[in-house]
Amino acid sequence: MLARGKRGYRFIEGGNPLLFLVCLVIFIDSAGYGVVVPVIPLYARKLGVGDFQLGFLFATYAIALLVGAIPMGMLSDRLGRRPFILFGMFAMAGAFVFYAMAQSYTTLVIARILDGLTAAATWSAGLALIGDRFDGKEMGAKFGYCMAAMAMGTVAGPLIGGVLSDAAGYRAPFFFIAAVCIAGGIGSMFLKENPAERYGSTATLKEMLAPILRNRVVMLACLVMLITTMGEGLLEPLLPLKLTDTFSLSATGIGIMFGVTMATHGLASPLIGKLSDRIGRKKLIALGLLTTAIVYPFLAVVKNLAVMYVLMGLIGITVALFAAPSLPLITDAMPTAAPGEGNLYGTAFGLTNLFWSLGYALGPLLGGAITGWAGLLTALSIYSALLVLLIFPVIKILE
Repeated sequence: MLARGKRGYRFIEGGNPLLFLVCLVIFIDSAGYGVVVPVIPLYARKLGVGDFQLGFLFATYAIALLVGAIPMGMLSDRLGRRPFILFGMFAMAGAFVFYAMAQSYTTLVIARILDGLTAAATWSAGLALIGDRFDGKEMGAKFGYCMAAMAMGTVAGPLIGGVLSDAAGYRAPFFFIAAVCIAGGIGSMFLKENPAERYGSTATLKEMLAPILRNRVVMLACLVMLITTMGEGLLEPLLPLKLTDTFSLSATGIGIMFGVTMATHGLASPLIGKLSDRIGRKKLIALGLLTTAIVYPFLAVVKNLAVMYVLMGLIGITVALFAAPSLPLITDAMPTAAPGEGNLYGTAFGLTNLFWSLGYALGPLLGGAITGWAGLLTALSIYSALLVLLIFPVIKILE
């Protein structure tokens, strides 16, 4: 919905324009995350950066997101969503200028930290904005589109980074993303403020966070998000070794393989989210956990390349079955705000972002340790066991 301002300008208030804006912001953030992957490691090597320093450089994004997620969400409940979406876009543009102009390891670290903080702002405020402005009966579909935007950005980012850096040099992809961020920020300036969405200024931070932590459904959604990103974080560093050893795939081939997963995930998420609005979240989440648990171990033993492509595409769908309905669980469980008092969606989604980044940190660490001890099949089988165990609290907690 577009609302006309006092001077005749049209502002984005709700409906498809608002959904498009939030999806655009999420797409830009996800694409920016992916642009870094094929470009920064090679440039860091030219700067004389060692393996440990490179690992720390990549970890600083998750650390910054982990630290900033809840404060950014809380502040968006206090101050409104618009300032944090604007900060996310314009500060992300600044981060990518830092990436482009970096002549030292320290500058790269600063860029990475700022990049993580902007993700904390845009994700917390953007998802909360969906909760603010849409009816609860359509949350699954709307959040499904957000997940699709993330998946498309994840696919587009490494492609943009690789192609532009090969064609025009190291700086080109970063300046390109910076320009896209500025465009997204200008578009976000037309987002209409709604003071009624701000939480009462007399509430303390403890009073804002306590009801979230006591809400079993919200905490279950956070746990589902943790397990989701643990699985993704486990596969990203370990599966490429299997693909190279078994199928002799190049970096491009490995990228295509993971791209198949994200493509099916992006296509399936809106449909699954909409279906969860109709038949409920519990059945789909339980089904997704079970089917993903069945498929995951096969990734370690398959010897046929065509079958591997099918499995990776299937995982995109099975993960969407439990990931897409988990976000609307939060808006389902949160109490309706009293007239004139905002909700706590920002705080809740900030907590979700914290669990998201924690899963990405734990996945590679635990997966690498278990694989080194007992092999990839054991690591994937243990992860499958976690998925099956999660089915029991899903059935017990959800109505």
